[in-house]
Amino acid sequence: MECTSDRMRKSMENELCLESVIKQVYGGGGNQPLGEHGHILLDSLNLDNIDDFIDKELRKASQVAEMSMHLNENRGIIGPEKVIFDVSSNVGSLVIDRDRLGLSSQSNFSSIRGNCCVYKGKWQYELMLGSKGVMQIGWATINCKFSQEKGVGDTPHSYAYDGHRIRKWNVSTYKYGESWLTGDVIGCAIDLDKGVIGFYRNGNYLGDAFDKVQIGPGLAYFPAVSLAYNENLVANFGSTPLRYPIAGYSPLQLYPKKDIAQTNKLLMWLEKLLELYNSVTQEPNPVLVVRNWPPQYKQGLKSQLLLVAAPLMHRLSPLLANAFLTEACFLRFLFDLQVKDQRSMDSKSRITSVLEIMWSLMEPYELHQCLEFIVVALLTGYRFAPATPEFYEQKKYLALTLALLQHTPTKHYLLQNTLILSTFDKIKFPLFLEVKPLDKNGLAEVVPEVWLDFKQEMTDEELFRKACYQKSCTHLKLVVKEVELVQLEILLELFDASNVYQGQCSRCIFLAKLREFLKENSGGARVPVVHLCPLPVALAFFHRLISLLRICVSASGIDLNGLSVPCSSFYDNSIQYTEVQRIGGLQSHLMRIYQDIVLQEISKEKATAENDPIGKLLKSEKSKAQHLRHAGDKDNFGTLIELLDGIIRLYHIAAHRQLEKMCALRDTMHEYRHALKEIEKRLKVQKGDVEEELNLAKNVFLEELVEQGRHQAWISSVVYSSDRQADVYWLLQILLRTLSQASEIGLLFSFVPDFYVEACIKCCHALRNFFPPAAPDSLPAFAGHHELLIKYGSFLAHHFSDERVVNAELKDSLVQALASYVCYPATLQALESMDPDSRLIMTKALLQPYENRAWAQSNWILIRLWKGCGFAFRYSISPHLAKKMSCKSIPLPEAFPTISQTPCPSPVFLEHASQWLLENPEAAASFMSSVLNQLNWAFSEFIGMLQEIQNASNRPERVFIDSRQLKICATCFDLALGLLRVLEMCVHLVPQLFTDPSRPSSEIFLTRLCQLVCQVLNRITSKSGCFCLVASMEIPGLETIDHFPILTAVTGILVSLIIDGLPKSQKKAINALLAEPSFQPSSLDFLLGGSQESSNGKPFSLRDYKEVSKEEIEKVEQLCQLLHSKYDIAQQNRGLEEIDDDLVCTICYANPKSACFYPCQHQSCRNCISLHLLSHKECFFCKSVIEFIKPTQQEKK
Repeated sequence: MECTSDRMRKSMENELCLESVIKQVYGGGGNQPLGEHGHILLDSLNLDNIDDFIDKELRKASQVAEMSMHLNENRGIIGPEKVIFDVSSNVGSLVIDRDRLGLSSQSNFSSIRGNCCVYKGKWQYELMLGSKGVMQIGWATINCKFSQEKGVGDTPHSYAYDGHRIRKWNVSTYKYGESWLTGDVIGCAIDLDKGVIGFYRNGNYLGDAFDKVQIGPGLAYFPAVSLAYNENLVANFGSTPLRYPIAGYSPLQLYPKKDIAQTNKLLMWLEKLLELYNSVTQEPNPVLVVRNWPPQYKQGLKSQLLLVAAPLMHRLSPLLANAFLTEACFLRFLFDLQVKDQRSMDSKSRITSVLEIMWSLMEPYELHQCLEFIVVALLTGYRFAPATPEFYEQKKYLALTLALLQHTPTKHYLLQNTLILSTFDKIKFPLFLEVKPLDKNGLAEVVPEVWLDFKQEMTDEELFRKACYQKSCTHLKLVVKEVELVQLEILLELFDASNVYQGQCSRCIFLAKLREFLKENSGGARVPVVHLCPLPVALAFFHRLISLLRICVSASGIDLNGLSVPCSSFYDNSIQYTEVQRIGGLQSHLMRIYQDIVLQEISKEKATAENDPIGKLLKSEKSKAQHLRHAGDKDNFGTLIELLDGIIRLYHIAAHRQLEKMCALRDTMHEYRHALKEIEKRLKVQKGDVEEELNLAKNVFLEELVEQGRHQAWISSVVYSSDRQADVYWLLQILLRTLSQASEIGLLFSFVPDFYVEACIKCCHALRNFFPPAAPDSLPAFAGHHELLIKYGSFLAHHFSDERVVNAELKDSLVQALASYVCYPATLQALESMDPDSRLIMTKALLQPYENRAWAQSNWILIRLWKGCGFAFRYSISPHLAKKMSCKSIPLPEAFPTISQTPCPSPVFLEHASQWLLENPEAAASFMSSVLNQLNWAFSEFIGMLQEIQNASNRPERVFIDSRQLKICATCFDLALGLLRVLEMCVHLVPQLFTDPSRPSSEIFLTRLCQLVCQVLNRITSKSGCFCLVASMEIPGLETIDHFPILTAVTGILVSLIIDGLPKSQKKAINALLAEPSFQPSSLDFLLGGSQESSNGKPFSLRDYKEVSKEEIEKVEQLCQLLHSKYDIAQQNRGLEEIDDDLVCTICYANPKSACFYPCQHQSCRNCISLHLLSHKECFFCKSVIEFIKPTQQEKK
């Protein structure tokens, strides 16, 4: 009996508790329940009648809303209740989101209109810009016919605004509005009572765009937009609350006011319940807020509160499955709770409590829909919030996102299903990690004073401006840092290795999504451009991931300065790569070739791991990294390596491109500064009207520079800050360490993904060229930067010709990186500081034969090492080009980057080249033969193209020459010139290759060299030849073609061979030159003026060029005198003897037949057959194999 009475007493006490909770939650707030006509008294509220009470209160709220709807009813619209874009009206190619509100153009000019129209009243809709290019947005009638050339505003009954061109359009166009930016919200308003259309930018009215809009019968206006290629936007016709509602205007899709009233009522009760719930679920000691509650009833209090919340959530859940209500009501409710959390000292977040109630009482499909709508609203709000100087709105949205993710079930669901990195999903998480730049007005507020650092005199005013400008930049950096810290907290929450829910670790889910993101954004993926992550977002994502990795690595006890990717990760599948090329080719191919080596290496690692506790840990982590798994260790090494690998790939596919793109502003500012300096120079000498025009131009340039200076403040503080620089520098260190270790494992180096090498090259390029101070010849002054330069140079020197690298594009990237590295003194010094073995490896690779490989870049590197030592080869820009540029005030054409480098020769590498060519006669002979072969080919092709141009110019009709042909012609000239300079280097460094009788090939090389030199001189110096004609025509595209560069190269060869040589070798060289049938002394006279003149009437002479020193002129004079005298003597000795036609060599027709081939017994001169046998073993005539050669009978006599 006592037990029964105790149970009855406890039951009565529980009912008393529940009634007390119900009265506190549903009582007050203006409720006036009556005891008559079926109304429920407040004192009688309990679980039995609470449903009726809630329904009654909701009906009352709905009735008030319905009265308001009837009062404001407007019948000036035709169309369905749900307003979206009408797909059937599409012109062009558009990618349209599933909700029919998001658009991206994939054709030249695409147009589309909405599915409703208005004919009276005041209406508005909003467009959220995902890009800032050419878009014409506004209104159009159904009779407007669009095409891929004509869009909204190009027809009589359509009206548009384009913020990119800052114009308004209605057949004709006029200046209007402001320049828009990505992330702006553009409001389009139409007043059909007055016939006025206006536009808003982020809530600011831009003025009446059109005030004579045609209205009347038959005229109804549809919302319509036209987008250029790759432009994208999202429309809001009223499906979610408008960002900037205009007083007196209605959205095209009416708000659900009845549902709004009910939702707000339910949320008011939920907030009261939440205070009770939050107080009793706090740890360690619940604080009771229920009045007169006995302490012994704290048991089961949470369950009772959930019981009271159940009828409330039963009615609220369907409402929260609506996007509009979620954003308009529930999101605002969450923001209010967030403010209360910030003000209170409670240990438990109210937002966490709300989520607990939702997860306990909502149906899964309703909960999931609601969470998706919340995150979509947060992302939209963050992206399109106005960018104020303090970024208050952005921080508010990020803080709420962080609060949601701190609830474990919510975080796992969002990360797994909704808040994913996939580019195809509506919610793109990386967008949360970008800080939207301030617009023109915001930057003017933050950076009131702009300092332009091109003035030479630093006055007090300039010093003040500089101080203010630097202070503004520092403030901007600090403000942005606050936003980035919240973003980093979000990443840390998602990357928590200790957070496991339903057998899955959030860190592992995050890494799986990161792999998907990288796969879809890599160049090889078949993803439309619209779905790719925007480059600014990718760069921000990269830097946040770097910060995340630093924190996690430090927390794991790993040395930040020793971090690298284990070499085994590239071949043991611990990191899952898809569609990734390896430096040695496809992974499947490599596994077939090196399967035994891979198995052997993995066995060694297993044996090591069994005897090493750390190795056991690493082995365990690698096995777990292949799938989603439990994770309890914060120092999860495998996941950190996987994150690092993802960061490297992200930098390669996107982040570097954005850094390169942002660098364009600096170049533009440099051009404006140059133009401003030119104007200031002219102002010193000009007067009158010209002076007035110059002052106007100066003011325009100054205004533009001030605006650019403010943008530069943002870029230098956010994009190119010292922190960002340190991120790239640290990544470069990791990459070099990883690649160096991988290179030491032999053939398995082939398994390294190619993007590791590409990213390494890009990191170094970015540090040298993008970050201030931008100095291509050095790295920023970080600790150990010089050693890093040496290490990077050593990597290039060892691998630009590495046989393990079979990827052609990667080979080209490596040799281009090395070519850039030898251009500047500091980086060249780093190469010279390498150990001797590395320098010798690089030299040997450069001097390999120019056959069966891409040799042009290697040849150019040798030119760079020689430039500054050759004959008149000390110029940065060829004198004829410099003269043209100074006369026309034009910058150096982009087509000629190789000729604009300041000379910085390398005595160290030249000494290595000389030593190697002397010590390796067979290799030197192969190299020299290939250089001569390529020179013969390049110059022959060049002359052939010049002759075609000459023939075309002689035709009576007008002839257009293909620009591609001109480019090939200029390239052949550049190649021939480069090969001549390499020949000059070889003749100067190792004349023994041509004059040493002990070398079997010296005689033939000397003969070939003399043939080529004579051929070049004859072609270039001929007054009636094609070269002189084309050089005088100044054809666009052939600006590099001139006498000076090629004649100085040839002169350098002759001076080194004859004037600077030893007497014995000098005599041999002179004899070989005079023996060459094509030698003409008049071609030497051309060098110093002589009797020859160029086609424009002005004689060419090396004396007219300051680039040629007095000493060099004297050597040329000595050369001409010596060869003239020797030539005259040779002619006297030769007399008038003529060779019988039957005995003349039928190959060259210059020398008598002196060699007989066996067994076929055909004959030619010795020079021809010797040249032929260098590359062929078959007879000239019958193609039979030549076994040996004997002198002819005539030769014996």
